Amino acid sequence: MRSKNCSYFKHFTKEEEAKGFEAKTQKEYNLSAAAIAVFSLAFMTLGSLCVVCSFGKGRDYLLRPAGMFFAFAGLCIIISVEVMRNSTKRMIDSEETVWEQYYYSWSFECACTSFVLLVFSGLSLLIISMPQMPRNPWETCD
Repeated sequence: MRSKNCSYFKHFTKEEEAKGFEAKTQKEYNLSAAAIAVFSLAFMTLGSLCVVCSFGKGRDYLLRPAGMFFAFAGLCIIISVEVMRNSTKRMIDSEETVWEQYYYSWSFECACTSFVLLVFSGLSLLIISMPQMPRNPWETCD
């Protein structure tokens, strides 16, 4: 007996059976999610470059842009994941497809974890790069 999940792929079934079950996500959403993910990758690259360059002779001022780049990368990832999740949910909720149950895979969990790590590391770099407050209130910069 053939699995009903394999009917989505045309090379597993006959042509007539494949036409009966067409589940498609909206192509525009997939393209926009991929573009946002590329922006996230660019922000991560720029943040990494800033961190590497800040290791040199007292260039701590590069930690602020690195923190902002990492935080922006995390925001881009969560936006991309949400766009894909809404596209998939719209496909599942359509009347053409009847799904008994579904679950998110490990890649969804990895994307959410990367969002948390990037935002946390970005905020940490921003806090580290903040100027230190004087220990005593009567100390001032002269």
